[in-house]
Amino acid sequence: MNTSVESIDCFETQSRNNNADTAPSTPSSSSDYITGEADDSSDSRGPIPCTLKSVENLLSVTKAMGEDDLQELINKCKQMVLESAECSEERKWLVRRLIELRLRAQEIRETSNANVLETCVILGHHFSPQKYYISTSGSVYCDHCSGGIWTMLQSWYMCNDCGFCCHLKCMTSICRVCVHVVASEAGGYTYTKDICPERGLSAQAYRCAECNTRITFKSGWIEPRLCDYTGLYYCQRCHWNSVAVIPARIIRNWDMEPRKVSRAAYQLLTLLQNKPVLMLDKLNQKLFSFIPDLSLIKRLREELQMMKQYLVICPEASTQGLPWKSGLRTHMLESSGNYSVKDLVDLENGILVDEIQIAYNAMKTHITETCRLCKARGHHCEICGNDEIIYPWDTTATMCQLCSTVYHRLCRSKRNHCCPKCLRIQQRQSTDIGAAITKNDNTDNCDSTA
Repeated sequence: MNTSVESIDCFETQSRNNNADTAPSTPSSSSDYITGEADDSSDSRGPIPCTLKSVENLLSVTKAMGEDDLQELINKCKQMVLESAECSEERKWLVRRLIELRLRAQEIRETSNANVLETCVILGHHFSPQKYYISTSGSVYCDHCSGGIWTMLQSWYMCNDCGFCCHLKCMTSICRVCVHVVASEAGGYTYTKDICPERGLSAQAYRCAECNTRITFKSGWIEPRLCDYTGLYYCQRCHWNSVAVIPARIIRNWDMEPRKVSRAAYQLLTLLQNKPVLMLDKLNQKLFSFIPDLSLIKRLREELQMMKQYLVICPEASTQGLPWKSGLRTHMLESSGNYSVKDLVDLENGILVDEIQIAYNAMKTHITETCRLCKARGHHCEICGNDEIIYPWDTTATMCQLCSTVYHRLCRSKRNHCCPKCLRIQQRQSTDIGAAITKNDNTDNCDSTA
């Protein structure tokens, strides 16, 4: 009997391989095998052996059949397979028919399920159906049971926010809250700032931190796996040995080496890797002293902020798409102090420096050479009276933080860093105040005389 069962599995595998030779490499849907007609004719079965002509109608599927009737046919076909001779044409035909019946039964179960919704919300996940969706990124696995998903044969769902994938049958059993909700509730998409805050298995009562499965070092099947981001232990279903760069290690040690994290942590880090939520000036100011490229990026971003003030009011720059369509990441133009994890990784690889330098040169060329309007908004040093046009981002220039007037750095240092324009404004304000006081005194004297 065991030999017969193994033969069934062998013929099923051979049948799938034969179908794969004439079809795409991904599993085909059940509608590819069953036409839905009453006679259930299918080219995948090939010619029917003469000895099975009498049972052809017995194993035929009609549209009126329900799941119970179809299961009865499957049991009959399976019994015929076991009673047929090994490696015979009859067994081959019966095995192919058995596969078709099972595919039809699965299709009926999926289409008759009244609980299947187009979109549903579970634990913050916004699940959308992905039936018959062919994944271009390789195999798809269920985040709940860690089993493979036959994308063309099974109904499965994927969260639109975090990418959580699961079988239809697993949707009612998931216990992981959507990381998009977790990140939002954490207060503005923030990271854990501690490096692997491990507490130990005893603090978790020797259970998985996510699904509460009992875990121990004694058995290899339930070996606990440490997440380097959360410092907690997980079972193999909740920890797939996925690797990710840990933000706390970057901030503290400038360590870019990917480390093993749980599935929940991996989805969270993937969600936040492009979000500029790291304020390095506040988190670790010393990094700018030890990392020369980081100090260079900070200076270039500050100068880009100055250039943006010229470009946002220039009609020609708007036509050319500057500064927003310069190929630079948007948050690089919006502020000068926030970074994302991807920014820091690209900085270590040399990608970010080249990207900012290209955008910097394009904007500077437009302001100082190409556009007459932007060039006319340049400054002359009031202290030395030189005809040289200077801009706030020039290395030889400095800008007053109060009135935004630009001077030569050397000229201003000779005036003890005093701004002549600010002095004039103060004198004018003092004169206006004195005149107002005198006017009020004269008015009071007139009133008292009267």
